[in-house]
Formats: sequence, C-alpha cells, structure tokens
Amino acid sequence: MALLPIEHSPWGFFEHGQRIAVVDLGTNVFGLVVGTLKPDGEPAWLHRADIEVGLAADGFGALSPETIQRAEIALQKHTMDAIEHGATALFGYGTSALRQWPYAESWLNACSLRLSNQEHQGRRIPCELRTISGETEAETIRYGLQACGLLDQGPVLINDIGGGSVECVLCWNESVFLSVSLSLGMRRLLRDFPVLKSTDSESSTSQNPYLLAFEACYQSLRQRFESELGPSLRSHPPRHILGTAGPYQTLALWAQGYQPESKQITRSLCQAFGQAATQTLPHPHPALHPLATDAIIHASALMLALSDTAQGIPIVATDLSLREGAMLTHFHNTKKTF
Repeated sequence: MALLPIEHSPWGFFEHGQRIAVVDLGTNVFGLVVGTLKPDGEPAWLHRADIEVGLAADGFGALSPETIQRAEIALQKHTMDAIEHGATALFGYGTSALRQWPYAESWLNACSLRLSNQEHQGRRIPCELRTISGETEAETIRYGLQACGLLDQGPVLINDIGGGSVECVLCWNESVFLSVSLSLGMRRLLRDFPVLKSTDSESSTSQNPYLLAFEACYQSLRQRFESELGPSLRSHPPRHILGTAGPYQTLALWAQGYQPESKQITRSLCQAFGQAATQTLPHPHPALHPLATDAIIHASALMLALSDTAQGIPIVATDLSLREGAMLTHFHNTKKTF
C-alpha cells in the first residue's frame, strides 16, 4: 500500500473498534465523520454531519471576525457530536481557504487547545487541527478510495469539487499518473463567472443569464482541464470519473429521479443536469435539490467540462472524500511517520 498522506497522531496508534472523528475544514462546509474499523478491517462510518460555515466569500484566505465565530461554533458542535458518538480523538484538516490565511496555524492551534478542554457529557477528547496542502488533500482522498476498493477496476479520474479548490487524481490503485489541486472551487467560479440577472425592463430582450454564466464557465474550464489534464488522460484513459461528495451527490440524486432506470451517470445526463440548472431543458424534469442556485450552474459546468475533457466517460458518485480518507489513514498508519 502507498505511503500514507497524513502523519500519525501524537497520541499513539488506533486499534480496530476504537472510534475517532475527523473534520474537513472546507471553504464552504465543515464536515464531520465518526468511524472505526470493524474486526475484519472494513471501515464503519458511524456518524456524519455537515455545517455550513462559509469561510471566505471568494475562496481566498481573508477571514472576518464573524467568519471565525461561525467556524468556532461549528467546531464546538462537531466536538460534542464526536463525544456523543464515542470518539476518543478528533482531527481537523483545513483546506483551500485556511491554507491561504496567514494566521490559520496559530488560530487552529488555539482552537485545538480550547476544544481539547471542552467537556461534554462528562468527557473530553484530545483535538488536533491543522492545514494540509492541496497535494496532501488530493492524496488523502485517493488513499481513502483505494482503501475502500474503489480504484481496482482500471484507471479512474477522481474529482473532488470544493469551495476554494478542485482536486483531480488520475490513478489505478497505488499507481498515480497525475495528481493536481486547482484553484477552481465554487467560490472562485461564482466570482469569475457571475450570473448577471437583468432588470424586468431588460428581460424581454436579454439572453438567459444562467446560460450565459454556464457557457462562459464551461469554456474556461474546458480549456483549463485540457491544459492541465489532457496529456495524462490520453496516456492513461480512465474508465470513469469518480466524483466525491458535494455536487456529485446532487447530480446523482437528480439523475436517479430523471432516469430511474439508469445505472450510471452518462454524459447526456450530466448535460441534461446543466440544462436543468440553466432552465433550458426542453421537457419536464425533477426539481433540482438544493434549488437552482448559482453554485449549481457552475458545478454543472465543471462536471460537464471535465467529462468532455475525458472523452465523455461516465461518472460514478461516492459519498467518500477527504474526511473518510483521513480517518483510514490514522488507523492504517502504524509504520510511516513524518
């Protein structure tokens, strides 16, 4: 098995049956998982929870006092949830917005101490929060998917869409052909390709603002993906795109309602999702969930652009991502330390 991406805990090794908690400190959402390893070594995800935080309005590292307060409240809630579900330690990993904030490490260290001293139901657990690089984020996601057996059917293209960055990994089990973290998260795309809604007096003559934003975003992403991923995709053609959590879960739920008989998400389904988001799908379809917000416009443009760059291969959605990969890393990391 490949070297593990996240260093081992300073509190000793974790054994099968022991429960630990991991928080993904994302640009938009702080996501918690509490899990363990069963006696046969298979993971068991015991509890998941997501809290909308919105670290940075544009995906960059400028945090306001209000943002910091929301983040600390979310971390306190996740710590209490972790204790309630029997976790013996909590780890948190900051991604795009935090790794670009110059005060992130000092703030995370202070939060770690406060959370470690936070008592709930008569218990406290040690907490460790820190940032990780985009490269470590991508490798941690890949490692978790490999450990769960999702990478053993030939080359796949892993794609994780976050608020501040997008991770792409082309791999087959331990063999990694390309791993990049791109500054193309939803916050950035919303900023760069805004939906410019017209006034009522202009609406009769103006073009669909959702479609305009979608097309501009799609064309830009198509060029970027071709430049960053194209050569590797042609050298190691993947069987499918493995989309982790977030927008891919929304796409999967919508696709199942749109074509219940479909066993996978085809390019045509991905395209129809974009048409639904831009209000240009010509026939009835299920409502988008969540509602057709601007973020769905940009997420659908990104997923379609990536699919087209990869020659229209199908998409498979999974609810596993950074937090699950980090949890498995802590259980498996009994030899390698940094």
